[in-house]
Amino acid sequence: MSLLNKAEDALKQECPIEKGAGILVACSGGADSVALLHFLHSNQKKLGIGKLGVYHLNHGLRGAESDADERFAAELAETFGIDFHPDCADVAAYAARNGISLEMAGRKLRYAGLERLLKSSNYGYAGLGHTASDNAEWIILSLLRGRAEPALWGIPARREHYVRPLIRCTREEVLTYLAEHKLSFREDSSNACLSFDRNRVRHRIIPLLRELNPSFEQTLSRTLWLGDICKSALDVEAANLLRRISVNKGKVRELDTSGLSDYNPATQLRVLRLFAPWLGAGDLLRLMPLGPAKGTREIARSGGKKLSVSYGLLVCEECDDQPVWESFELAEGNDVFLPGLGWRVCVHKGDVEEHSSLQELLLRSDAAYFDASVIAPPFIVRAWREGDRMIPFGRHSEVKLKRIFIDRKVPREVRRRWPLVCKGAEILWIAGLLRSAAAPVTDSTRKLTILSVLRGENDK
Repeated sequence: MSLLNKAEDALKQECPIEKGAGILVACSGGADSVALLHFLHSNQKKLGIGKLGVYHLNHGLRGAESDADERFAAELAETFGIDFHPDCADVAAYAARNGISLEMAGRKLRYAGLERLLKSSNYGYAGLGHTASDNAEWIILSLLRGRAEPALWGIPARREHYVRPLIRCTREEVLTYLAEHKLSFREDSSNACLSFDRNRVRHRIIPLLRELNPSFEQTLSRTLWLGDICKSALDVEAANLLRRISVNKGKVRELDTSGLSDYNPATQLRVLRLFAPWLGAGDLLRLMPLGPAKGTREIARSGGKKLSVSYGLLVCEECDDQPVWESFELAEGNDVFLPGLGWRVCVHKGDVEEHSSLQELLLRSDAAYFDASVIAPPFIVRAWREGDRMIPFGRHSEVKLKRIFIDRKVPREVRRRWPLVCKGAEILWIAGLLRSAAAPVTDSTRKLTILSVLRGENDK
């Protein structure tokens, strides 16, 4: 089945839109978004689409290349005779401030820009160019990182006013469509960089899976479609139950766990995910199985919210977990100075042969060594937050950083300022204290990613 047929079927069956409604297409200039824009424009009348528009976010990450992407998107909109809505953001600064990856920062800012336009203009929907190939990459990354929802459902064809008509089309089908219609597109040079987890999945893991099944992405897409149907049914059931057993009290929200514990574990997990969507897999495992709790204990906190269990209630409330200093991006050749501590954190590459033994690499506290084929910059350096966890080197389960600080006799007033080096949401190193279990150096390691910290005189 061609891209045209698959996209038409998706719009009719999985992400239908109201007749005459406008669609704002998020267009980076890449292959997927160009194909989506051309498909919608070419079939606008047939599909009952009203106004079409193009939204483009200039991330400012690649200098002249980013500016060229914006010009390309603007010229594409002009060629099609539709409105162009440019936007710009300092994605690197946003990522550093919030302690998240560049990819996550770009996604958050892109959605924020689309939301602003949808509210202020005459568009009913935002069109996104996600494909079956994106779905395959996302599901693999989710499984590797630990999904809070282990069932096989992927990127939805529709979420509220966001529609993804190409979600059942593979990247190869997109490229075939572009070639057939003689359409050019922009190639993001960062897509080839293996420092990003998604690119390693795309260029290394997916090709191996295709050796086992040449139609891997199509096969997985069908499986995820069935999973999406199951998820929709579970969501409806869980949302109805959540309304019956939860109550809002101003800025505090409470859930009656005694009213939930009689249901099957799958329903319990779904309700918990709706009640506190920011919970991770480890947090959920600490809650399960649900039962009567004695006393009060904190489960997790994130993004200014805290979840506690108190006797027969789960309590979600706002909390002050803001770090005492803003986060920074750490790239090779660009060390980070923390003025409140007088510490300097840096990263560089090295060869195993430069060190006398692997044991030497494990004994140093002022540096942490990682296998460069697995972990590479850029990183995020941020302050410790209550509820942070990691898997320490040599262990297989998560430990609260608070427990590590207590065991290492780090004073309470110092903990809030302590720098953590992270890759996305994963904590790699409590700087100068303890490294995680990620990317260990082994006998087969040849290249190193070396993180080091230089402390001020008063902190030695």
